Amino acid sequence: MSDAPDRPATDAPRPAPEATLPSGPSTGTALSRRRFLGGAAGSAAVGAAAVLGCAPEAPSGASGPTWDLEADVVLVGTGTGLVGGLVAAVSGARVVALEKRAIVGGSTGHSGGVLWIPTNRVMRAEGIEDSREQALAYLTHLAQGQATPELVEAFLDAGPDMVDFVQANSPLSFRVSTIMGDNADYHPEWTGALKRGRSIEPVTDRQGLFGPELIDGLRRGFEAAGGEILTETPAVRLVTRDRADGTREVLGVEARRGDAPFFVRARRGVHLAAGGFDWDFDMKRHFLRGPTTYTLGAGGNTGDGIRMAQAAGADLRNMNEVWGISVYKGEAEPVKAHRMGATLNAEIEKRAAGTIVVNRYGERFHDEAADYDTTWRSYHTWENWGELGYRNVPAFLLFDSKPRRDGTVAGAKADQPLPDFVVEAPSLDELARKLGIDPQGLARTVARWNAFAAQGEDPDFHRGESRYDRYGQDDKGITLAPLDQAPFYGAEIAPADIGTCGGARVNARAQVLDPFGRVLPGLYASGNNAGIGSPGSSYGGGGGTIGPAMTFSFIAGRELAAAPARD
Repeated sequence: MSDAPDRPATDAPRPAPEATLPSGPSTGTALSRRRFLGGAAGSAAVGAAAVLGCAPEAPSGASGPTWDLEADVVLVGTGTGLVGGLVAAVSGARVVALEKRAIVGGSTGHSGGVLWIPTNRVMRAEGIEDSREQALAYLTHLAQGQATPELVEAFLDAGPDMVDFVQANSPLSFRVSTIMGDNADYHPEWTGALKRGRSIEPVTDRQGLFGPELIDGLRRGFEAAGGEILTETPAVRLVTRDRADGTREVLGVEARRGDAPFFVRARRGVHLAAGGFDWDFDMKRHFLRGPTTYTLGAGGNTGDGIRMAQAAGADLRNMNEVWGISVYKGEAEPVKAHRMGATLNAEIEKRAAGTIVVNRYGERFHDEAADYDTTWRSYHTWENWGELGYRNVPAFLLFDSKPRRDGTVAGAKADQPLPDFVVEAPSLDELARKLGIDPQGLARTVARWNAFAAQGEDPDFHRGESRYDRYGQDDKGITLAPLDQAPFYGAEIAPADIGTCGGARVNARAQVLDPFGRVLPGLYASGNNAGIGSPGSSYGGGGGTIGPAMTFSFIAGRELAAAPARD
């Protein structure tokens, strides 16, 4: 095998109009191999066998690599990207997926396995109505100006077809989510929101989270269609060549197998679906709105796909966003060194009656029962005086003996030991001093909160007013209760994420764009290494990460299935 190929010229190309490429075929309930091939006018035959030593035209006149493997489509990552791989494989294309870790699935493999897809036909079959107009109004508000209308509309239009395709071409079938109940949309009072139906999940008898079932079904469908997965084969670089029109074309991928370089040619294109930069804390420091020290993301998510896209000339989008959450610092810190994700415990428990969250001044600063993603931003209020810094970092979850007795906080009832990161004190004053909170500020806050809880209203942050806060129950007491029964307890909590959601800029066809808005031929992206998000900044509802990721993966696969094979 030769050394790595010579790098092409890196001078920035001149602005030019975006290239015009053929549209992907329309997709219905089940896409046949004939239908896919019929939509790819002028395509060469697909399904080429692996070729050793088959070199393409040399990039920019330099000698090119010796390819170790040839495929029509190279998929980088095996989480939601498997949807795109499935689409291309069903069309007859040879698809090879490169997986960094020894197991497939990425963060999706240990997720809830729920998809948030407006106007899906699963909900319609269960008698739940939705409309494109409703969903568009909700998504436009949700995007907060961080997604172009074309991305929002592409998600809306392709999402239902994606669900139908997966059901028709894999062992998976879906139902309206039982996990989410009547709390599918996280902002139920917004125009266009629904209380149920947009969140769907795999049909299974298993209890709990369904991420493993989702990934297993996608993997089985992908492999049955002829797709191949190479585990422990991390991609490290895109192999490119500069074209006469000034654009840079992606030819394939340089990966590693063991300690050796491994070159895979992509006759139709490369699909990046390698996850976010959850575990690259240097990238987090420089791109995110504020500190996010902990993550629930898979340990392999270190921004590889984003860096490879950048090196090939890609523009970036949505890099200031994460899928936000709160964690107990004392629970997350010990496992971080082992690249193990934190848990949902703090996020769940801060919603319970008899709890509040305060900063070091003893002040509440958000609705503790609101959705976890938008809550993340509340930590990052900036103080522009004195020493400067984030006013709400650190923060502390406080509770009294009622939730301790009931076992709704810190996972232990009164007759069981508390986790060692939870502090106990006979009075609020002493608790404040132990945790480093201003005692007088905390006393004022708790007195005010207790008065609110007694009257069943929270004028400061409206806790309990949203249906989401109450998980569909009318009784605000499910989340509003005073802190008035000693002893008192507290633990530091911190802003964290279940993954980052910014990356390579894409268009509505999942094609990666350069900084001048031109397509990088042969390169597609979806999921958390693409700059799509929800689309945009916030989280639509249960499955609001997986739904858009699977949909744009589907779009990428559809485009690659129709793309002509290159010489």
